[in-house]
Amino acid sequence: MTGMLGCDQNPVRLQPVQIVDDAHSGGNALAVSADSRLGASGGWAGRIRLWQLPEGSPLASWQTGHGDLVGLMFLADGKHVLSTGRDGFVRIWEFNGRLSREYPVGSAVTSFYPGKDANSVILGHGDGRATHWRVDGRRLRMWELSERRITAVTANRSAEVFAAADQAGNVWRWRQDDVPGQLQSPPSYPRSLVFNPLSGELVGSGWFGLFSWPAEDDRLRIIPTAHRGIVNHLQFAGDGRYIASISRQTDSAILLLDPRSGETLAGYKKHALCGQRVALSPDGRVMISNSDDASVRFYRLPETPLAVPAVDNQKPARPADVVDPENSGADLRS
Repeated sequence: MTGMLGCDQNPVRLQPVQIVDDAHSGGNALAVSADSRLGASGGWAGRIRLWQLPEGSPLASWQTGHGDLVGLMFLADGKHVLSTGRDGFVRIWEFNGRLSREYPVGSAVTSFYPGKDANSVILGHGDGRATHWRVDGRRLRMWELSERRITAVTANRSAEVFAAADQAGNVWRWRQDDVPGQLQSPPSYPRSLVFNPLSGELVGSGWFGLFSWPAEDDRLRIIPTAHRGIVNHLQFAGDGRYIASISRQTDSAILLLDPRSGETLAGYKKHALCGQRVALSPDGRVMISNSDDASVRFYRLPETPLAVPAVDNQKPARPADVVDPENSGADLRS
C-alpha cells in the first residue's frame, strides 16, 4: 500500500513497536487513560477498540452506533469511555461494551476536545455551533459561531479559555463567560487547535505548518514545518516542551516538533495512507496514531528529554503562501 494517494513521500524514521492492521475501516479518534495503561481507538464505521498499553495488545471491541466516530475520552472514574460522532449523540460505555448512558447534543459533532479532569467535553458541530457538556449530559454553554462546519475546538487546562475554528478559516478565542473574539485568519482553515500549557498561546495547524496566536494578541504567526501536506492533528506533551503532529493529503508524516520554531525533534514511520490522529500517554512513554490506512500504531516516545533548540521568539516565522483547495470540498474528513 506504500505510496498510495500521494501520502507517503518522506523517508522512514523511527519504527512503531506495534502495528495493528485492519483495526478500523479508517481511523478518526484516539484516547489514552489517565494512568497511561489503556488506549482507545475509533473509526469511520463507529467501532471502538480498547488496547493495553504500552504494547498495544487488544482488549475489547464493540459497535457504538455513531457511524463516523469523532471523539473518545476515558472518564475520570477509570471505568468508562465516552464516545461521540456524526449522529449527534454522546454515549458512555463500560469497558466491556455495555452502554451506561447516552444523550443527544443537538446536531452532528464534527470536532471534539476533552474537558478539564475528564469531567466534561467541548464539541464543535456541523451547524457552526460549539458546545460544552458535563459527562452526565448537562449542557454548560453553547456558542453560535458560524454557518460553516466547526473544524476544531479546544480549551486550556483550567477550562477558562476556549477556542474554535470553522471551515471558512475563521478562528475565535474567548474566556468562558465572554463573547467569542475573532483572531487573524490563517491561510488555510485549522484542522486542529491546542493551547500551549507553558505559554498559553493558541496553536493550530493546516497546510504544511503551524499557526500561532500569542495569549494576549490576535495577530497570527505562521511556523513552517517539515510536513509536506495538511497537518491534521496536534497534541502537546504534558510539559509543553514539544508537540506531536500527523499529516495527510500528500503526506502521512508523524513528527515531534518544537512548537516555537517548527523544527523536527523526532520522526516516526509514516502510515501507508493519510494520517488522522495522534495521542500521547500522560506518563510520556507512548504515542498512538491512526490513519485512512485502517491501522492503529503504537510508538515508544524518547526516554530522555528532547533537546529543544533556543529560538528568537521575537523573530517572525516565514509566512506561508498557501491557497487552501479544501474549501472547495476536497478531503472532507480533514
